[in-house]
Amino acid sequence: MNQTDMKVKNKRGSALVVVLWILLIVALIVSTFAFEMQLESRMITLQRKRFKADQLALAGVELAKAMIAFKEDEVTKDAVGERIPNEDPWVNEALKITDAIPVDFSEKFGDGTVSLHIDYEEGRRNISKMTRDDWRLMFDSAGIPNTSWDAMLDCLDDWQDENDEHFLNGAESDDPFYTKRGYECKNGPVDTVDELLLIKNWGEEVLYGTPPEEESDSPITGIADQLTTWGSGKVNPNSASREVLNSLPISEGVIDVILELRKGPDGEAGTEDDGLTQEDLAALGADAAFFTLEPKYVSITSIGEVGGIQSQISCIFKLGDKEPVPLFWLEGKQEKKEGIRP
Repeated sequence: MNQTDMKVKNKRGSALVVVLWILLIVALIVSTFAFEMQLESRMITLQRKRFKADQLALAGVELAKAMIAFKEDEVTKDAVGERIPNEDPWVNEALKITDAIPVDFSEKFGDGTVSLHIDYEEGRRNISKMTRDDWRLMFDSAGIPNTSWDAMLDCLDDWQDENDEHFLNGAESDDPFYTKRGYECKNGPVDTVDELLLIKNWGEEVLYGTPPEEESDSPITGIADQLTTWGSGKVNPNSASREVLNSLPISEGVIDVILELRKGPDGEAGTEDDGLTQEDLAALGADAAFFTLEPKYVSITSIGEVGGIQSQISCIFKLGDKEPVPLFWLEGKQEKKEGIRP
């Protein structure tokens, strides 16, 4: 092979290497572009699902408002005045609100789902309406040591009263607890359940219970989910938990009767005849004074879900003669933590 042939062969080899490098670069550019396109497509799909979930959650609130506005006289009754089950499950759920019974309702909309939970703030105890005896009953049921009760209640009273005089075990704004944290006593009613965390001798364990990972011989169960800042102070027996009923000055026997009566005549929870009636309350005699079947504050949790993406709205409405009035509104997927109350 002469020198000319060697030069030609070398040039061809170099050209082949250059071509291979160009092909490699082009392949990288194409694969990068394809990856970015795929990533953008997924992001757009995710945003689309998020938007749909948001709109479904909003639609759920409007559906709940329609249920609240539904009137009894719009339902056909039989000859003796008994309700005839409606073919539309929406109507049957709306009737539960008429009887102050909590509602759990789910419905598909296109490729998504709306899940509704409608409850009543009167199913909890109003912080500003509770007596010291009520608090003690609640503390005892939650496992809060009785050695802490007087200090907690005195500090709560000092937080809410308008003067700067200390209760025996209380704390006013000049207490080191508040001066260290840089704020003063409110000298007014508690507006939210979480506000209790600002008060001396109250803390997360009292409101939300002893953490599961923390070993304790006497764990506290937490009381936040039993409290509210809305309502007249009377309790809705159709939505109150046993823990809430335990905080009332009524006997354990009466509580058992209430929990049994609200299952309805068939004795099964979750059926169409659920709920105590005014006649049931009348049968309780003097104990009926603690209850109401006409709640004025409705809490709504609406969850829209599309393709595994959820959007949640938690809100409270005050019932009136016309359209329900919004009092509290919180959007977004919240971490599940029992007791988070407005």
